[in-house]
Amino acid sequence: MSPESRRPLDVQGVFGAILDALVEPVLVVGADGVVELANAAAVQVLGADRDVGRPLAEHFARLGLRTGDGEALPASMHPIARALAQHQAVIGAELLLDVERRTLTCLINAVPLPAADGGAAAGVLAVFYDITEATRLEREVAHQSARLQAIVDLVDEGIAVLDAQNRLVFVNDAGRRLLGFSDGMSLDDRAREAPLLDAGERPLPREAYPSARGLRGEMVNDVPLIVDHPDGIRRHVRISAHPLRRPDGSVEAALVTWKDVTAETRSRRELEAARETAESASRLKDQFLATLSHELRTPLQPILGWTEVLRRHRGLDDVTARALEAIHRNIRQQVRLVDDLLDLSRIVHGKFTLRFETVDLREAVRTAAEAFEESAGLKRVRMSIALPREPLLVWGDGARLQQITTNLVSNAIKFTPAGGRVAVRLSTRGERVRLDVEDTGEGIAPADLPHIFEAFRQAKDPRAGGLGLGLDLVRRLTELHGGRVQVRSAGAGRGAAFIVDLPLAPTPPATSRTGPGPAGRLDDRAVLVVEDDDDTRGVLCFMLEAEGARVESAATGLAGVETAERVSPQIVLCDIGLPDIDGMEVARRLRSNAALSGTRLIALTGYGQAEDVRAAIEAGFDAHVTKPINLDQLMALLAPRDEPLTGAREAG
Repeated sequence: MSPESRRPLDVQGVFGAILDALVEPVLVVGADGVVELANAAAVQVLGADRDVGRPLAEHFARLGLRTGDGEALPASMHPIARALAQHQAVIGAELLLDVERRTLTCLINAVPLPAADGGAAAGVLAVFYDITEATRLEREVAHQSARLQAIVDLVDEGIAVLDAQNRLVFVNDAGRRLLGFSDGMSLDDRAREAPLLDAGERPLPREAYPSARGLRGEMVNDVPLIVDHPDGIRRHVRISAHPLRRPDGSVEAALVTWKDVTAETRSRRELEAARETAESASRLKDQFLATLSHELRTPLQPILGWTEVLRRHRGLDDVTARALEAIHRNIRQQVRLVDDLLDLSRIVHGKFTLRFETVDLREAVRTAAEAFEESAGLKRVRMSIALPREPLLVWGDGARLQQITTNLVSNAIKFTPAGGRVAVRLSTRGERVRLDVEDTGEGIAPADLPHIFEAFRQAKDPRAGGLGLGLDLVRRLTELHGGRVQVRSAGAGRGAAFIVDLPLAPTPPATSRTGPGPAGRLDDRAVLVVEDDDDTRGVLCFMLEAEGARVESAATGLAGVETAERVSPQIVLCDIGLPDIDGMEVARRLRSNAALSGTRLIALTGYGQAEDVRAAIEAGFDAHVTKPINLDQLMALLAPRDEPLTGAREAG
C-alpha cells in the first residue's frame, strides 16, 4: 500500500478501544475533577456511565468509599484526588466499594496524565483491580492456617519443617518449648551448640541426624536420642523425619517430629532398677529360706532321732514317757512350721508342684485327724471324727489334702480350751465333698473374719504361737485343688467352723493309696553316712546299727568318697552342705566310678527347695529327702531296691 493510500488512525478511538479491551475498570478524570471517560469494564462493574461528565465527588459519594478496615474515606484521601493534588502516582491503595448491594475490595492505581504542553497534569488515569475473591480466599487461608496452627500448637509433640538449607521455616509451640527452637533457626548452628546424642550418650554424626536423613529422602521413624535443652536439662526424645517433595519428586523440605520421653525413660529405668532390686531381694530371700531350712532342720534330726530311739525303749517310767511324747510332739510341730514357711514361699513364687491323682479323701482326713487325738487328749479337748463308709474320691495331691486337714485341726485344738470340743466331719453334696472342722474355742471377732486367711495374721494372744501361715496355706492349697474354704464364727468366745468344699473326682482311683509299710530290718546291709554334723551323724549311725546294718560314716565329702570307694556300700546317705566338697560333687564322683554303679545314693539334707531337689537328681542322687526323718521313714527309705520308697518325705 502506497503512503498516499494510507488512512490516518483515530488515535482517540484507538485509546478508547484499548481501554475497553481491559478487564479492569478504568476511569479518566480531568484536571478539574470531572470524570471524562469510563471504559466498558468500569461501566459494567462500577456503573460508571452515570459518573461521566460529573464531578469526582459524586462518584465518591455513590460508591461509599471506605478503607480496607471499613473506615469512611475522606474525599481528599481518595487515590484519584491525591494523584490530582500531588501530581504523583498512587499505587496499590486498597478500598472498599459498594456497588449494587455488593461490597467490592479493590486495589486502585492512580497515575497523572501528562498535558500536551508539558505543563501540569491534564488529569488522572485510575485503574481498579477487583481483589474481592482473592481477599476472601486470603482470609480463608489465614483462618485455616490459624486453626491449623492452634491445633498443631496443642499437640504435645514438637513439629517442625526444615528447608533444604536445614533452616527452620516452621516450628510449633511444643518444638519451641521442648528443644528451644525458633523460626529461622539453623539446625547446623544449634548442633554445634548442643549436638544430639544417641541412646548411649555418644555424639551423633551430623549426617545421621533424622532431619538430615529426611532431607536426603529417607523415612525415619521413632529414633531414640538425647538432647541438651538450653535451660540445662538433658531430655530424652524420640524423633521421626519425613521428606516433603515437589511435584517432580525432588525433596523440598523435611517434616520433623519429636516427642519428649524423658519422664517415660526415667520411669522405665526406675522400674528396671526396682525389678532388679526385687529380683535380687527374691534371690536373697530364696537363699535365706534355703539356709533357714537347713539350719532349722539339721538340729531337729538328732533330736527326733534320739527321741525315736528312746520312745521305743521298754521299761520307761511314766514321767520319762510323758516327757518324750511332749518332745516328739513339739518336734513335729516345729517341722510343720518350717514346712509351712517354705510351702507358702513356693506357692507365691509359682514354684509349687502338686502331684495329682485320684485320692480317697476319707483316708487323708482320717490320717491327719487321728494324729491329733493324743494331743487333744492331753489338753482334755474332746475330739470326734465322723467319716462316711464309702470312699470319697477326689482328684488331688494326697499329701497336700492331708496338710489342709492337719492345719485346720491343729488350729482348732490350739484355740480350744480344756473341756471344749473339736469335731471333724466329711459329707457330700451332689458332686462336691465338704470337710467341716468345728470347735467350741475362742471364736473370731467379726472385724477379723475378712482377714482370717491372710498370711502372718496371728491371734492377738501371744500364747497362740505359730507364724500365722497355716490358714493362708489352707486357702491356697484348697484353691489349687479347685475348691474353696470359708470360716464362720458367732464372735469371740463362741467357737469357729472352717468349711472346705472340693469337687469329687469323676473317675475311680487308678491305684490305691497306702501309708508306709512296716519298717523292715536292715540285716547286714552296708550303709555309708556322710554328714558333717556330729549329732546328726551319731543318731543316724545308731538307728541304722540298731536295725542290723553295717554302718560306715564320714564327716566330709572327700572322706565320704574315699570311704565309698574302699567299702563299696549298698546305700549312701549323704548331706549336701559339707565343708570341703558338697554333696552334689560327692554324687558326681561316685556316679563316675563304675564299681559303684549299683549303689543307691540318697540326699538327706536340710535344703528342701524345688531347685535343691532338681539339682540333687541331676547330680546323680536316686532320691532327695529333707531332715528331720523319723525311724519308720528311714527304714522305708532304705528298703531293698525292688520295694517302693514309701514313707519318705520327698520335697516338692
